[in-house]
Amino acid sequence: MSNFNFDKLNVLGDHIVKEYIPQYFPGFSLSIYENNKESYYVENGFLDIEKKISVSRETIFRIFSMTKPIVSTAAMKLFELRKFDLIDPVTKFIPEWENLEEYKSGSRGKFQVEKLTRPMRILDLFTHTAGLTYALQRVTPVDKEYRRSGIENVVDSRGFHGTKSSDEIINLLAQIPLEFQPGDFYHYSLAIDILGFIIERISNQPLDDYLKENIFKPLGMKDTSFYVDKSSVDRLAPCYRWSEEKGLYEDLDKNKDPKIKYIDFFNKPKVFSGGAGLLSTMKDYQQFGSALLNARLGESNPLVNQETAKLMMVNHLRDGLDMTEISKKPLAGEEYYKGIGFGLGGSVVVDPKKNLNKSYKEDFGWGGAAGTSFFISPQKRYSVVFMTQVLESEENRRLNKDIRNLINSALLN
Repeated sequence: MSNFNFDKLNVLGDHIVKEYIPQYFPGFSLSIYENNKESYYVENGFLDIEKKISVSRETIFRIFSMTKPIVSTAAMKLFELRKFDLIDPVTKFIPEWENLEEYKSGSRGKFQVEKLTRPMRILDLFTHTAGLTYALQRVTPVDKEYRRSGIENVVDSRGFHGTKSSDEIINLLAQIPLEFQPGDFYHYSLAIDILGFIIERISNQPLDDYLKENIFKPLGMKDTSFYVDKSSVDRLAPCYRWSEEKGLYEDLDKNKDPKIKYIDFFNKPKVFSGGAGLLSTMKDYQQFGSALLNARLGESNPLVNQETAKLMMVNHLRDGLDMTEISKKPLAGEEYYKGIGFGLGGSVVVDPKKNLNKSYKEDFGWGGAAGTSFFISPQKRYSVVFMTQVLESEENRRLNKDIRNLINSALLN
């Protein structure tokens, strides 16, 4: 039996179409699962504007950072096998980082640094508190050093220009100081890419093979991969960006700008990005989301046991702080993160009263750079996946707020 009023849920679909399609997003799909079954689905608009191809459950999307919850869950399967502990130093698996230091001042070639007061731990990678960063942030001298070293925008492994191995990337990072002492701050970073490299070292498998064996095949996620098969190219949604100057959506796959070469998902990458490298479909990602919900509820699933799922879905940030209270610098859209902490691979609601969204404690999820998002609600026993494909949209956060508020307003109790 569903926990939703479907008349109210239909308001959700109508609202998205009226407020956002096509003026902010060319197309979308959204589904809600309860009890391993789809209880609501809506789609509208185009997968491909030029070819007038409609969005469907089988449309393949670049999910970017929605890769992170999958890879974090994959790592927790190794945790259950006692291959690592959350408090293990990262150097247990990456000895190349034995001499990491903290950045204090100065610029390239003249960095002033301090020794670490404690080792970087595996937990710090899961929660983005390791002291790592992203080159795409382009703010600090450390960000700039990532770019200079060729550790580019790790929106997927093409950010490494396909020329460096994971070992080479690790060795490059060994030469760059951390932004801060591990554990001190939350700072979004390539930490889950590093976790992916650790999975490879522990399992002695490439990350794509490990994920196929332990996540995708058990869940029947046949369309989830690091690159699109030639037979499925027609189902891959172009990645768009709105151009104010041109007054239209630009298809970035056709753009020759070298700054956006990371958009390429047509070829097998040399390095598999655990932080942002996957493609998936609505149908596939809901298999993952509903299985993760089942794990949290103690129901049958091929992922992790209930205790592990509970461990993933509690706030692990220092002193129980939320993301806004512990962030190294102000978060973009900071008001949306009040009352939200960070678990193992995703955000977790710790104080619904502080949050702008209508939410429930332990709601867990994350989103991707091109507007995709997912969350599960253990209290209300449902999972949600939203798919679209527009980079750099200023409407993403408002849309996600609307989705959460309207879904939770449609609950029967």
